[in-house]
Amino acid sequence: MKKKLLALSAVIGLVIAGTSYANEADSKKQQDLQTCEAKAKQLPEEVREKQQKTCECIVDNTDYEAIVEAESNGDAAKVQEVKTKARQACRGS
Repeated sequence: MKKKLLALSAVIGLVIAGTSYANEADSKKQQDLQTCEAKAKQLPEEVREKQQKTCECIVDNTDYEAIVEAESNGDAAKVQEVKTKARQACRGS
């Protein structure tokens, strides 16, 4: 009985942690999209649209859940790897 209760508690804990990661990941994505818009507004009109599209491409190709997990583990190298992959996916955009 105790083992089942412990197993159930562990599963519930993992579900809660997963939901927390997803919420934090979504929040980070929304912040980055807002940053894209704010930066684009500061640029000359002739480059604004292209820069905003590139920025949004990077946001769309970023695995925010992987970033949140890496940050929670203190893995700065993994965070940079995820961000680099997103930037590379958007070259030429």
